[in-house]
Amino acid sequence: MRPAVAASKLSPAVREKGRRKGAAAAAEQLLTDQVLSLRARLHDALALGLTRSDGHGAKKWQSTDAGIQSHALKAMAAFVGCLTNEMLKLPPIKESISDIIVALNGILKTGNVSVLIQAGDVSSKLVSRIGNSVRQYPIVELVSSLSCQLSAVQLPIAMSCASAMSCILNSVAMVSASALTGIWDALEKTNAVASTVSALQSYTHNSYPLRYLTEMISLLRIILWIWPASRYHVWSNCNLMGKLAQYCGSNETTVAAKTLKLYAALGLCGNGVMIIVRNEELMAKICDFMGRSHPSISRIEALKLCQVLLRSSKARNLLMTTHCQPIVQGITDAMINDDKSVVTEGCRTALLVLRYSGNHHKCFWSNAIDEVLCKIIAGSSLATDFTHKSSHIKLSIDEQEPILRAVLMMHLSPSQYIFSEASSKFIEVILPLGDDYLNNLFSSLESNVTRNFTKSFDSVKIMTKLMNLACLVMVQPNHSLNKRNAVDVLSTIIKECLHNNLYITRSNVVSHLQFCFDGSSCCYIDEEWEGENIALFYALMVLYNLLRRASFFCIRCKRNLDAGIVCHECREYYAEGLIRVLEHALRQNLSPGPKSYIAHILSLFGLCGFPSKLGGKMRSALCDNELVDLELLLANGESLNAHASILSARCPKLLPSARFLVEDEKLVDEQARRSLYQVRISDRVDSHALKKILEYVYSNFVTVGDEIVKPVKTLAKYCCLKSLQEMLQKEQPRWNSDCPRYDLTAALEPAEHSFSDIILEARSNGEMECHHGSCQLLTPHFHSHKNILSISCVYLRALFQSGMHESFAEVIKVPLGWEALDKLVRWFYSGEIPRISVDCRWKNMSAEEQLSHLIPYAELSSLAEFWLLDGVKEESLQVVTSCLNSSTKASIEFISFAANLGQWELVETAIGSVAHLYPKLRDSGQLEQLDEDLDNMLRAEYVRYSQHGDGSN
Repeated sequence: MRPAVAASKLSPAVREKGRRKGAAAAAEQLLTDQVLSLRARLHDALALGLTRSDGHGAKKWQSTDAGIQSHALKAMAAFVGCLTNEMLKLPPIKESISDIIVALNGILKTGNVSVLIQAGDVSSKLVSRIGNSVRQYPIVELVSSLSCQLSAVQLPIAMSCASAMSCILNSVAMVSASALTGIWDALEKTNAVASTVSALQSYTHNSYPLRYLTEMISLLRIILWIWPASRYHVWSNCNLMGKLAQYCGSNETTVAAKTLKLYAALGLCGNGVMIIVRNEELMAKICDFMGRSHPSISRIEALKLCQVLLRSSKARNLLMTTHCQPIVQGITDAMINDDKSVVTEGCRTALLVLRYSGNHHKCFWSNAIDEVLCKIIAGSSLATDFTHKSSHIKLSIDEQEPILRAVLMMHLSPSQYIFSEASSKFIEVILPLGDDYLNNLFSSLESNVTRNFTKSFDSVKIMTKLMNLACLVMVQPNHSLNKRNAVDVLSTIIKECLHNNLYITRSNVVSHLQFCFDGSSCCYIDEEWEGENIALFYALMVLYNLLRRASFFCIRCKRNLDAGIVCHECREYYAEGLIRVLEHALRQNLSPGPKSYIAHILSLFGLCGFPSKLGGKMRSALCDNELVDLELLLANGESLNAHASILSARCPKLLPSARFLVEDEKLVDEQARRSLYQVRISDRVDSHALKKILEYVYSNFVTVGDEIVKPVKTLAKYCCLKSLQEMLQKEQPRWNSDCPRYDLTAALEPAEHSFSDIILEARSNGEMECHHGSCQLLTPHFHSHKNILSISCVYLRALFQSGMHESFAEVIKVPLGWEALDKLVRWFYSGEIPRISVDCRWKNMSAEEQLSHLIPYAELSSLAEFWLLDGVKEESLQVVTSCLNSSTKASIEFISFAANLGQWELVETAIGSVAHLYPKLRDSGQLEQLDEDLDNMLRAEYVRYSQHGDGSN
């Protein structure tokens, strides 16, 4: 007898042959005689109409005979009905399903009602049976065929086709962007959204079955969830929104729940969410659905919808102003429910709303949130599974991250009570651990960091260790951690994060974040406070909390210090490394959380504030006596020059009331027609501290040495300069606190005394009502300030200093329309040109509307050349480029307008946006409005585009 051969000694070919035999045997067991018989009948029926057009090409359904079509559909239904999940993996079954889809594509184009009813029913059964496997097949044409039947008069056809489409779209929601684009094109060509909207608008319970309504709601919901371009056509339709509000109040639980889900999909649009929250009656219904009197399914969907609405800062502020009590009541009721799913959604909603400051915190306390949380932790709800497990269990990242983040959020809470309670409770937990735990944790982090960042480091471990360290160092002021080593390691992490070598987002490591926000958002400008790269955020948090603990020892060389955290000799070490990196990062476009921590870290080295381009310009105004209108008289006889307009916008506490200013006013230059206001400063004010405060007010940034911190801090508190005060007091940045922007626009507001000394008048035929004092000028205008205008405009500065007649004029006629002048003045006072939101509202504007929004930027670009406005031309170009890349409706008209102003960079941008459409534009006659030179430029760009493709467009 031949001995058995070990499997490991068999050749690869023999093993592969054995595997195939095993697979074939398994397939034979699945394909029973019944299945094979039904498959044979299916292919016999399909053979009557399914052919290859040229004998060997792609298959296509050719038969228009209703009898053959009906016979084939019956065979399809019987075959689909016998399929199991295991069979769907077999090649013969896959081949049969492909043939069925091809046949359905053809049969659904028939005009026979009875056949269409059958085809819709078979399509629905097929996609329900094969589920996510539908992604393996070419379904775009099937979606198109089904979509064409959504507006069918025969309701069974529309319902079955809508059901089939919902199954398909739910299955393909996570496929590639290119695949989704192909499906969306099919939906657009067949007017799927319009057909569904029409069905929902025309529905009446007396004429239509309830299933018709639920199928259409479900289909529209999944379309809205996946494709942002569909949302405008829903939220902008007042009639439809009214009907949806009716359906939301339906006594049918299924209808109400599905409508809430539709609203959640619509809420993924920043414009759509505002339409929802501004509907008082609708929001009252949604709040009511959170309550105990409703079934779990309705409560869960209402809570999920609330989570979506709370993402928008505007919507959140409105909701917490008008519906605070019912929302908080609904959340707390959900958190003590017996249904775990309801409790989970209640906790998630609470987490979202409690991240932000406001009166709703008091509302939560009045609803006994502390008792609710204790019940959750100690009771039999969410904590049941965890408490029954071993106490030595090792938590996964999914479990660690939410717990650690919740602790940190309590430590950074805007509520002082939550902060103090959380700190005291946490200290009780960590004290028994001693310093060993902290040092071991840091040693583990250091071990991860010192490895090669590009190969072997574990970013998830680094993140969790940073979060643990943040919790510990925030509440444990006294520890034995080696600060020098810690600062070096954290500096390395921060540098790697800023260079994107270490980049990790919450959604990449925490699966529970996918619960509600897996749809594609649009038209939102809000951002997460901690930013996308949470490794950077937590590293900055740990570093700040290590450095801010004053120990009177240099953190590097351990030398004794009277104040500060680093000695003079070691300051250069950090100035060349960490400080320089952080200073550069502070000027980048970071989220508020990381930016706040960077500013607070730099403040520990004496560098306080948030530098800006406009602030840097305004700093020079402190040394400029040309347009000074305010004199601060110190007790020691010294005086400081300032500008009342800047102080009124940035630090009004340094100014007395307008009445006292007028009484002390005295004319200093009759020819210049300029007044000087004098303000006497208390003898308790330190003159050096006042100079530092003025420097901060003018520039939003100041260097404060250790020897002067105390008087500057005292004066900052008096002047209500909260950000500067918090930095000097080494306070923790509060969660979701804003970074102070340099902004002087408050000086433009009508006031008892606005200190305005010049009027900018627009080129306009319109009229406006002015609220500045006794001004009677009707032409649109701004009351402005020469000192602010001259800082950013060389032309105006020269004009005001020229001594010519124009320099004494009270009004300057600006060659701009009102919209352009408004944007120019905003730029003078904030350093930024207001931008067009390139959202769904913009994309759906008419060509005339878009042109009216673009024209001001062309006017600004032209004026920038004449007035020497640094950066205005470039910013205008950026805005126009962004808009025309999104929608080209107004491109041709804008080309002509920009060319007339001689703005050739704008012309080239507009031409580049439509070059690929040149043949279509030429044939439609739209190019006739262009002169010959512009037409030649467009044609040349089209030739270049054709030769090089859109990759270089």
